[in-house]
Amino acid sequence: MDLPAPANKKSPLEQVQEQFEHWRRSRAKRGAIPDALWQAAVMLFPDYGLHRISKALRLNNTDLKHRVNAHRSTCEQTDVSTAGFIELGRSEPMRPAECMIEMADQKGASMRMYFKGEAGLDLLELGKAFWSKRS
Repeated sequence: MDLPAPANKKSPLEQVQEQFEHWRRSRAKRGAIPDALWQAAVMLFPDYGLHRISKALRLNNTDLKHRVNAHRSTCEQTDVSTAGFIELGRSEPMRPAECMIEMADQKGASMRMYFKGEAGLDLLELGKAFWSKRS
């Protein structure tokens, strides 16, 4: 049974919103938003949409979008450059490939071939032989 969250528990968006409001009230003069606040806003994405974040924090939607995209590209570059050897575990042995080929001509002749595993035949040549047969 899930218990309801306490009434004083605030969402991450509400917490960042309070940080922005505190900064706006306490700043001496109109100036640029500190990087720490921008970072907090960026980290809300993708849990919250860009429009919702920009509206709640009273930010320019385009500026926020650029910062989110810059953050995502930085993260992707970091992930790729720090990637090392990755072991892929296989729990089951690979099963042999299966293949079925069916051919029919206008005169009603048909041929069906079923292969499991490596065929060991040149399937292209086998097809050519079927289509070039003499009646």
